[in-house]
Amino acid sequence: MTLSIKTFCLLVCPLVLSGVLGGCAVSPSQEGLPAEVSDSTTITSEARSVGAEYNVELPVVPLTPDTLYKLLVAETALQRGHYAVGFSQYFRLAERTRDPRLAAKATRIAIFVRDHKSALLSAKLWVDIDPTNLAARQAISAAYIRSGNPDAALEHLAYILVTEEDGAGEGFMLVASLLSREQDLRAVLSVMERLVDAHQESYSAWQAYAHLALRAGAVEKADAGVKRSLHLAPDNVSAIVLQMRILQASEDKIAVVEYLARQVDAFPGESVLRLSYARQLVGTRDYDEAFTQYQIVMKQLPGDVDVLFALGLLALQLDQKDSAYDYLSLAKETGQRSDDAHFYLGQLEELRENQAAALEHYSHVVGGSNLIEARVRQAMIDARQGNLEAARNYLHSLHVNTPAQRQRLYLIEGEILRNAERHQEAMAVLNHALSEMPGDIHLLYARAMAAERLDQLDLAEHDLKQIIAFDENHADALNALGYTLADRTDRYQEAYGYVKRALQLRPNDHAILDSMGWVLYRLGKYNEAIKMLRQSLEIRLDPEVAAHLGEVLWVSGEREDAREIWRQALEATPGDKRLLNIMERFIK
Repeated sequence: MTLSIKTFCLLVCPLVLSGVLGGCAVSPSQEGLPAEVSDSTTITSEARSVGAEYNVELPVVPLTPDTLYKLLVAETALQRGHYAVGFSQYFRLAERTRDPRLAAKATRIAIFVRDHKSALLSAKLWVDIDPTNLAARQAISAAYIRSGNPDAALEHLAYILVTEEDGAGEGFMLVASLLSREQDLRAVLSVMERLVDAHQESYSAWQAYAHLALRAGAVEKADAGVKRSLHLAPDNVSAIVLQMRILQASEDKIAVVEYLARQVDAFPGESVLRLSYARQLVGTRDYDEAFTQYQIVMKQLPGDVDVLFALGLLALQLDQKDSAYDYLSLAKETGQRSDDAHFYLGQLEELRENQAAALEHYSHVVGGSNLIEARVRQAMIDARQGNLEAARNYLHSLHVNTPAQRQRLYLIEGEILRNAERHQEAMAVLNHALSEMPGDIHLLYARAMAAERLDQLDLAEHDLKQIIAFDENHADALNALGYTLADRTDRYQEAYGYVKRALQLRPNDHAILDSMGWVLYRLGKYNEAIKMLRQSLEIRLDPEVAAHLGEVLWVSGEREDAREIWRQALEATPGDKRLLNIMERFIK
């Protein structure tokens, strides 16, 4: 019996062949090619909408021993990564059989290995065999452009435009998208300009041109193109959105907001524009107006889960906890983004100081980008409630992939232990972390703080100086070193130098102002110390600063002022140990 290539492929391609000859559906691994050149991969994403169909009658070619041999050689070569051999065999078979599937396969192989000369050769054959196939036309256009001959691509791009001309401008966007994939965007922009010249009154042509110009970084040309498009079709929402993107390129957020405000007024029913407007308002931190706009969108798109999330998070930002709860609960009830809904509801319950409800929500986060953060929050709540081992178990149960994630977990565990005054265990955790990530600035800083609590001042000083050696402008390390030297040693002048440098870097930082006040106090400069400490306390009512200021005032003879400072601070932070200790020392 005489078999054709098609019949043979239907019988044996699942075992050996790729399926391009008989329409067999196989996976890239069966085909022997990487996914990038599998038969399911088209030249551009737009070509997927065109499909892999062929517009000519497929030939039936007898499967001679020679043909079978060449097919087996091609597939074996591809499986072993010898793409030049695979291309050569497929191309020669395509020439002989005039089968467009073989030509397409050869083209995809050449594109995958970036052999532009071979891609152009096989694409020419593909177009010659199947001239109405849009994927073939896209392939040859790209091949000409990549070969440095963009003018030759014009004929084929024009064919795509004519074929898609009835598709409401889809052809122009298809061409623009195809061209935008090339490396030399300035060169392909000139090709697009020539196409647009022939369609001066087409709003879609100008819009596609503007899109490509923006991708090429030619903002002025993009702006001119989109303005021409909007002149021809003022109600074209996609062009309005493109104009917004062009304005964004200028990084003038106010101009973008003002433009979108006008467009929303002109087209109040267009939710796409109103959504863009609301997002830009968030970018400019106009949260009140953004919230109002999202509420309008919610009426236009009832139940949209992304809008519900936006409203919930904006309500949180605006401290409207009840509204935030309602919107996030509605988002959860949609059944979409359930992990995100539970995570943000957990954060909300933490703000409400409802720790049990927060833990419940966090426990329902079982996947997604917030999984690690949910477990971290669970650990921190448990730690605050005294369930230290449960907190550490949460952290130890997490499987993290990046050094940054591992570093963060070590820092959190160290902080949890330090807050529980289990400083020796905190030191052990941080020592282990630094053995894994030596020289990490954040871990060194955390260990320095733990070392100070354990009276290991030499280690604390060593770690802080190591940070400063790496980054001489590390204000936190400069401040911590200066404060430690002033508070725990008599090296006051040296301490002053470190804190002065930190204060120059962050002149309005309340913690650094406190350190400077404390250093000045140690140096006996009471009036200057009081000035610094009052300035710090005005920025933030910190009980430690209040303790320091009260002490300096008391030693300076201003005892009533000291008592008043301590009283006010104790009302704001009742039970603070530092305040109680300092008051016990001075008030008999």
